[in-house]
Amino acid sequence: MDKMPLVAVIFQSIPEEIIMYCFGMAIVGEYININKIVIASTITSFAMMFARWFVPYFGLHSIIGVLLLLLFFWKFLGLKWWKALVSSLLSVIVLLLLETFILQAILNLKHITAVEMLQDNLKRIIYFYPHLTIFGLGTWFIYLKKWSLIKGSRVGDV
Repeated sequence: MDKMPLVAVIFQSIPEEIIMYCFGMAIVGEYININKIVIASTITSFAMMFARWFVPYFGLHSIIGVLLLLLFFWKFLGLKWWKALVSSLLSVIVLLLLETFILQAILNLKHITAVEMLQDNLKRIIYFYPHLTIFGLGTWFIYLKKWSLIKGSRVGDV
């Protein structure tokens, strides 16, 4: 399993988690409390680093990640359990879709494999920023326009 270095956790994983939590709150119509989101993102990122280190099966860390998102959305950020479930699943799905298409395009343009990218800390961080930028801008736009799939406290409570 991939041993994620600390520098990648700080500069890639924590920003990714911040965007995922912000998206999850925005998509269910809730206010974004950035202080709580930064705390949840930091804890989740380090937990995922340890999951990658100690879980021998590829993909199991993704299930752990969804469960952590669900738990933090529900217990720490105060969403109802069903909104937390929707938020965690949609956040992961959108991230995976963007990451799959954009990262693969970058790897093809640079003529390198994912393994080669993951072995170089700079590439490991930099190559993830295009899809994170799109995800972040999309989240900001959704939040700004008050678009949501489920009405919440920000757009009219359920």
